[in-house]
Amino acid sequence: MRTSLLFFFVCSCITAFAQGVPRNAAGSPVAPGAVPTSGSPDTARIRSEHGWYLSPHGTLRVLVLFAEVVYDKDPARDPQPDGAAHWPKGRLPLWKDEVFDPQPLPVPKAMVTRYYHDISLGRYTVLGDHVDQLLRLRQSEHGDLRSANDLSRAAVAEANKLGALRTAHRLSVADFDLWKDGRTPGVAKEAGPDGPHSYDHVMLILRNSGLTHGQGSTDPGSSGALYGYESDTQSRFGGMNALPFEILKHEFNHLLLGGNNFHSGGGNASNFQSHFIPLQGGHSMMGAASSALLTCSGWDRDRLGWRADGAPYRINARTTDGRWTDGDLDPAEGDTGVYVLRDFVTTGDAIRIRLPYLPADVHPQWLWLENHLGFARNGSPTDRFHWEADSRCIDPVEPGVFALVQVAHEERAGKDTYQGHADYLRAVPATGLFDLELRGDTLSTDCPFGGGRSMPFFADSRDANPLSGGHELELPVYDRNGDGRLDRREHYIPGTRIVDGRTTEEAVFFGRPEHAFRMIGNRALGLATNPGTANLMTLVSAGGKALHKGGAPDARLVVLNGLRVELLAQAADGAATVRVRTDDNVVDREVRWCADSIVLPPLRGRGGVGLSVEAGARLLLDRSATPTRVDRPEEADGRTWFSAPTRFVVTTGATLLVRSSASLELVRASELHVLSGATLRLEPGARVQLDRSSRIVLHGDAVLELPAEERQRLEKRGRIERREGQ
Repeated sequence: MRTSLLFFFVCSCITAFAQGVPRNAAGSPVAPGAVPTSGSPDTARIRSEHGWYLSPHGTLRVLVLFAEVVYDKDPARDPQPDGAAHWPKGRLPLWKDEVFDPQPLPVPKAMVTRYYHDISLGRYTVLGDHVDQLLRLRQSEHGDLRSANDLSRAAVAEANKLGALRTAHRLSVADFDLWKDGRTPGVAKEAGPDGPHSYDHVMLILRNSGLTHGQGSTDPGSSGALYGYESDTQSRFGGMNALPFEILKHEFNHLLLGGNNFHSGGGNASNFQSHFIPLQGGHSMMGAASSALLTCSGWDRDRLGWRADGAPYRINARTTDGRWTDGDLDPAEGDTGVYVLRDFVTTGDAIRIRLPYLPADVHPQWLWLENHLGFARNGSPTDRFHWEADSRCIDPVEPGVFALVQVAHEERAGKDTYQGHADYLRAVPATGLFDLELRGDTLSTDCPFGGGRSMPFFADSRDANPLSGGHELELPVYDRNGDGRLDRREHYIPGTRIVDGRTTEEAVFFGRPEHAFRMIGNRALGLATNPGTANLMTLVSAGGKALHKGGAPDARLVVLNGLRVELLAQAADGAATVRVRTDDNVVDREVRWCADSIVLPPLRGRGGVGLSVEAGARLLLDRSATPTRVDRPEEADGRTWFSAPTRFVVTTGATLLVRSSASLELVRASELHVLSGATLRLEPGARVQLDRSSRIVLHGDAVLELPAEERQRLEKRGRIERREGQ
């Protein structure tokens, strides 16, 4: 049963996320993610570190209600009529005291309290206690109980029948009212009780409702007076299989971070406008059923203002001699050097690098680096892979640097703080990006649960696609229904990885040690590596329709940037030494590049000005089999393409140099454009090969330098074209 539920959560990506109705200062409903208008005096007071509806600082205590539905009118609807070992029918769950600690402890014990302690670096204490009796919600008294709001109202009504608040640890209403109700999202929250009292947050967890397990919602407001008092915020979840940690923390984190447009890191759903075509996995506070790591990301901490004691910068790293240094790097401003990252979870160390050369009208992107030591080294229960603690087949986190890219979502103050689109974080696994392909069958597997099925997929070296490919920490899409459009519902879960004919690992979507950059594995990102350091292609879309119709602010081009990030050492204590430089403009291996548009600026490095393909290396320009658009499929070469042929542009002032014994190849209608003032140079002994559909296009006074016989051969076959102007 647990396996089939997992399949539903990941494939359906939880369609019941934060569906509450936010309200403005006057109590009127506003759209999720909305903020007061620019004319409102509240606009200037909005800051992300204040939290959306709840403060992410200080101490808050949650009142928990446990309930079950009595299907006395429609017994067939009961999803768990006999109860379960972890939650017997008619009783409180066995894990009732494992959700929240009722009082602060030096080291929290309860799962959710410990989670917030760790991700906030001790800045946020979330306590809680539960009403000491199970609430039984009868259909005959409360109706069908199909909607989340109906369940909440019925639970409040049943609780009130008990007469007065009585919690397991005998706390009072005042213990649950530590903050004044802050109805305006994003403004500073005031500590202290409301008058009259109002619970800061009431959480309902149900054994056998239509929410089953891993589904839920949250919203600001109340479902009615509970023991005479309303609530500031509320939530409800299904806990049919276990303590519903993933959806619980996801929904509660909405109240800190923002609306459904803040879904990321394995917590998004197919119907929301999102920056990437596939649903993203990886990790973040907004992760849920599809997360790999269960902890937060550096973006989350930056957003909420969670920094270590004494940390002087917005994002902090260390120098090699142990001093603080600014971890927020802009290579365009000369930010390079050697940095030390201690354990991310316990110290907060991180590096963020702005990816250079993107046009001003395109959403900016940043590369984040986090050194995760894992539970075995740092003791944090959520610095683990998703099913690591529950399954012997999931290898534990090993110390390494996890990378991810942030797209937009940089506004931290003012009227646009809660705007933007979902899946603004994309994991960059060290295993690389490929044109992934399903084998077409399924395999029986006990990983992570018994009786499951795994979908084997190919990630072959010949299909490496670092610029526009997919990876195993996201849910690749394909036109399953053949309607000529790609919808995120048409995805599959990367299960068993097959590389060059060899089956390697299974259940890879939920996290693997080799996803991190380590000294014993892949330890560098650069121009010619897979993955690389170029920006990612984006396409804000939903339901098979692109919001910006293929234009800005989406990144519809990939700009090569010369950035190189290399892991130099991992110390005995787990600290990672990382070097960041901007002179990587050499292809020194076999590289396959695919993207609608690849742009080469005049990079400067050991390869000269532009790009040098070194002796023995091969640069192949090919068409991406991974979708880069969601509509307008084309039939060519015996298959359907949701991408354009690759167009590589050498810009003014740049040179593409192919050295002797190196190779440049163009296939599948790829075009190499050399703009006016740019140069394509092939040394004697270099090899250039174009299939009949591909071209070299020279613009204006572009320079083409290659041996006479090579030029004659290409011109005779019509592979070189000259165009006037830029």
